[in-house]
Amino acid sequence: MDAVTQVLGERGVVLGVASLVLKEGMTAERAEDVVRAGVAAGAVAIDTARAYATVDDEAVGERLAKVARDARPGLPIITKAGHFRIATSAWDADGSAERLRHDAEVSREVFGAPPSLLLLHRADRVRDIEESVRTLAELRDEGVVETIGLSNASIEMLEQVSAITHINAVENRLGLGVDNFEEYRYCADNDIAFLAYAPFGGPQAAPLATRVPRVAALAIARETSVHRLTLAALIDALPGLWPVVGPTRVESAADAAAAGRDEVDDDLRSAFAEDMRSRDVPLPGLSEVGAE
Repeated sequence: MDAVTQVLGERGVVLGVASLVLKEGMTAERAEDVVRAGVAAGAVAIDTARAYATVDDEAVGERLAKVARDARPGLPIITKAGHFRIATSAWDADGSAERLRHDAEVSREVFGAPPSLLLLHRADRVRDIEESVRTLAELRDEGVVETIGLSNASIEMLEQVSAITHINAVENRLGLGVDNFEEYRYCADNDIAFLAYAPFGGPQAAPLATRVPRVAALAIARETSVHRLTLAALIDALPGLWPVVGPTRVESAADAAAAGRDEVDDDLRSAFAEDMRSRDVPLPGLSEVGAE
C-alpha cells in the first residue's frame, strides 16, 4: 500500500477546522454546520490540531473532527501535536517525547480511536527533530496513531529524518502563485503524501481570479466558482497532493469539498496549466502527468 492510499484512501479536498475555532465571532453551532456541510459534499478527510483550541478548552478543534467522523463513520482524521495554546493570543511549541505522547493519547481519547494521521505541528520550531520523529515512529508502531508526518517542514529537515524512519505525510503551506513547489516535489519523489494548506494563498494574497484568469473565465461560462474549478484542477495536476481548505460558511464548505468529485476535462487542464505558466509557477511535467 502506497503513502497516498495509506493516509487518506482517496484523492480530494481535506476540510480544515482552524478558522472554525480561531475566527472571532464563530459559534459552536455554526462551526458544526460548516463541518457537516463539507463532509456531506465529499471532503475526504478532516484536518485539526491540539493548537486549535480556546483558552478554556484545549479540545475544541478535535471535537469538531469527531463531529465530522460521526457524520461519516470512518472519515480519516488528521491532527497535530507539539503546538498548543497558552493564552488568548499566544501559543507554544514542544516537540519532546513526553509532550508528543501526551498529545497523541489525548487525541485518541477524544476521537475514540487512533488518529488516522498525527503530524508534528511546528517542525520548524522543534529543537531536536530527531527525538520528535523517533517518538512519532514509536507511537505508530504501538498503534496509538495510524500514520505520522511533519507540518511546516523544510526539505533539509525531511532529508534529516529520512534516516530515522519513513514518514507518511507532510502538511505545508502551498499557495498558488505565492509559494514554491519544492517540498511538494520532494514528497512526490519519496512516496510521501503532501497536504497543501492555504492553497489560495491566504488572506493577504491577490484575489484568486486575478491569478488564474483562464480558469476564472471557464468558471463564469460553467456557472460555478473559480475556487471550485481551481481545486479540481490542482488535484488533477499534482499527484499525491491534497488541498486543505478552511471555509467558515456552509456554502463555501460544500462548494470546496465537492471539487474533489468533479470531472476535469482538457479545457480546464489547459486553462490551469496556462495560468500557472503565465505566473512563472514551475509545473513542468506535472500538468502533463495530470493530463494522461
